[in-house]
Amino acid sequence: MDLLYPERCVACGRFGRSLCEACEDSLVPCDLGPRCENCSGRWEGQGNCPRCFAWDALDGALVAVDLEGVARRIVHAFKYRYVDSLAGPMAVRIGRLRDTRPFDVTFAVPLHRSRQRKRGFNQAEALLDTLGWPAGPGILERVRKTGTQVGLGLRERRTNVAGAFRYRGPELAGLAVALVDDVVTTGATANECARVLKDFGARSVHIYAFARANHDPESDSGIDD
Repeated sequence: MDLLYPERCVACGRFGRSLCEACEDSLVPCDLGPRCENCSGRWEGQGNCPRCFAWDALDGALVAVDLEGVARRIVHAFKYRYVDSLAGPMAVRIGRLRDTRPFDVTFAVPLHRSRQRKRGFNQAEALLDTLGWPAGPGILERVRKTGTQVGLGLRERRTNVAGAFRYRGPELAGLAVALVDDVVTTGATANECARVLKDFGARSVHIYAFARANHDPESDSGIDD
């Protein structure tokens, strides 16, 4: 199969591997330039940026790179074409964030079972499996099928995912929880997950992700979160 369909870089098409060294080196880390301290997004203003100002359950986002250029191609290839070999380099970037804010347990941001059957996998679970971080004691699941988040603003995304998640398991009293996903756009999905987990006693909930969509009031990221 490798002879018939040799692996190519998802960003530039170069043969050899799914993400070549040059393209990986071109990723823009989320610690460059002025940033929102709460969500890792590019922001020159005071306080929280407009994309996380309305988070009322999620305590913050720790993200590796900006969702632009090569990073956008990586996310699309991983999420929609399941180029599974990308889980490795994506997880390496996420893994570097662990020491920034310690946590006790982790959950992957869930997909509804119908979407997971259609897609064939949950990209957040694939990343968490690769990371090998300690799993939570229960199950976080999506119990209501929602429409795509693509093309929706923050308010519409929050309405779309309201009441969509459920936690089944023991209390999370006093635990610091990490959610894992491939990308954070508005954060509406993660905020709703955090609300559910805090109802079961989680002390704090942060999301750790590969890429962050920066605030742009004139456009949508074109990617679900």
